[in-house]
Amino acid sequence: MVSWPFYAVVVALLGIGVLVEPYTLARRTVTVAGVGLLVVAMHMISRSGRPVLASWILVVGLSVFVTQRAWITGGIDAPVAVFYCLFIVMAGALIGARGAYATAAICLLGAAVLTIGTAQHWLAVRPGAGVPIGGFFFVVLAIGLALVIQALVTIRPEQERRSFSAVQMLVHDMRTPTQVLLGNLELLRDHISGEVTQDVDAAINSAVALQRMTNSFLDLARLEAGRMPVHRSVTNLSDLAHSVVSAMGTLQPTRELGVEASGDCSCNCDPELTRRILENLVNNAMKHTKIEDGRVLVVIAGSADRVQLAVHDRGPGVPPDKRSAVFEPFSAEGLGSAVGYASSGLGLAFCKLAIEAQGGTIHIEDGTARGSVFVIDFPR
Repeated sequence: MVSWPFYAVVVALLGIGVLVEPYTLARRTVTVAGVGLLVVAMHMISRSGRPVLASWILVVGLSVFVTQRAWITGGIDAPVAVFYCLFIVMAGALIGARGAYATAAICLLGAAVLTIGTAQHWLAVRPGAGVPIGGFFFVVLAIGLALVIQALVTIRPEQERRSFSAVQMLVHDMRTPTQVLLGNLELLRDHISGEVTQDVDAAINSAVALQRMTNSFLDLARLEAGRMPVHRSVTNLSDLAHSVVSAMGTLQPTRELGVEASGDCSCNCDPELTRRILENLVNNAMKHTKIEDGRVLVVIAGSADRVQLAVHDRGPGVPPDKRSAVFEPFSAEGLGSAVGYASSGLGLAFCKLAIEAQGGTIHIEDGTARGSVFVIDFPR
């Protein structure tokens, strides 16, 4: 979210600097190239499913880079202090208080190095520069101000995070009794017959739904925190879709489910994470499509640089003004189910984050005649 827009701002600012001071072209070109390499590295690490590490690389790398450029261009000055403040606030927003304090320490060390280098005449001081110790104290005050701003901004999110962590622990503890309940229900079904089996099957379906909601909640928390591991391998999405549709079809034997594939359907993704994305989308389509209204269809199409996966339903559709909101946690209550299923509002939020963790995107389109199409684009 921040890599390329941030780089564009840097290029624009340095470009203006070159227009004002043409003799700085070579130096600013080196700066643009260095920041570009840093952003590319951060972007690749983030797409591999490690956004927290990418954020550390960004703020620490930029802090060190600004210190190195200041050493070359004449020591400590007001722009250095501004950049340090910016990086501290960025670290607080991307990583949290720990990142802000660590970045502040790195910036303070950089300011000390620049001050000592100026005092010892190890670097060429720009004309008109003031006393080095004065510049150092100015940077210290600026760093302190940045930390105060960061603390004020993050007080409420920290309180919300603690509350969410308590809920997270409670949901985690629900996994074991849910699994025990599901196991006992399956054993019970094997020893009964007659009309009672329908009641047991209904209980099993509810237990499976509860288990899915529990897993989705915990995985959603891990994805938001950047702690969900992503293990990529070359995966055939057509085979994966057939496997998911076959498994989901056993839950509703009278339901018509289908898969259509064209082109090369293989891509470099996490097969287990992608399977769960498909399960959520197909399950969502089944919830919103009445059995008599037609089948739920999964369509996969491969092209030179990407693979597109679309799940078609025949439900009431999603209004355009609600299409972005349905991917937010706990937002499904406003979108009624066509067949009476309860929805936690977690499945689609999990899908969006899991797809983005693999470098893909998801959006909603109108279905043919009626219904919705959830479209996923995966890079090759």
